[in-house]
Amino acid sequence: MSLSYLWGSDAEIHDAAWAIGTYFALLWGYVLWLLVQPGTLKRRNLLITGTFTAIVGVLLVLLLQKLPFISVLYDATEWSFSPARLVGFVAGVGLVEEAVKLLPVFWLAVKLREIHTPREAAFYAGISGLAFGVAEAVAYSISYTDLNTIGMAYGVVGSGNYVIMEFLRLISLPFLHCVFSGIAGYYLGLSLLAPGRRTALVLLGVGVAATIHGFYNFFSGGWLGLLVAGIAILVFVAYLRSAEHITQHITGQDHSVQAESSA
Repeated sequence: MSLSYLWGSDAEIHDAAWAIGTYFALLWGYVLWLLVQPGTLKRRNLLITGTFTAIVGVLLVLLLQKLPFISVLYDATEWSFSPARLVGFVAGVGLVEEAVKLLPVFWLAVKLREIHTPREAAFYAGISGLAFGVAEAVAYSISYTDLNTIGMAYGVVGSGNYVIMEFLRLISLPFLHCVFSGIAGYYLGLSLLAPGRRTALVLLGVGVAATIHGFYNFFSGGWLGLLVAGIAILVFVAYLRSAEHITQHITGQDHSVQAESSA
């Protein structure tokens, strides 16, 4: 209502997409907070994470996807050969996007040491995913609007399909990006408890998130995409429910290793 009163009939698609995407991202952020229950958070860190990913992160993804080997993987997502398309979505799109979305959280956790638990890391990573999803949705909204305008002139694309795609991009997909990133962030949080295995855990987390992300993209044109999305959410929730148990297990193992080293 505020946006309609503010802009009236003069709203630009770019501004409207950012405003609506941010509105729903804030709602999803509250849902994320209820799911994760991360404890005390710093507003500055939330601002750093969201701003970095929405601006620098998106530009970095656009830059990386033009590199020689990565560009081939991105091109493979357009091929008709299914195995190659899947590899492109997982090792190209999924891996690049999940790694970039985790960058600000990694910096806060490892360099500044302002993140200490898997729940905190999962939450901040989820916020990074929401920011990326909104920025991506804005870009797609512009292209969808142009396509719809041209298509309607030739009777190709209907307004109903346009509304569905806009809702999908501005509402649903940012939350999926949030879940994918949250999974990677959870593994980053585990690595903070086991510094000796940090590299392996971070790579595993990014790999798991990239794989689920890639499979979703691959199957997104049909019902299997919805199944993969549901699995991603269930995996994320399962990780959160086992957070304390796994934390105690890793901490206990590290104490044992330290005791053996001292002996």
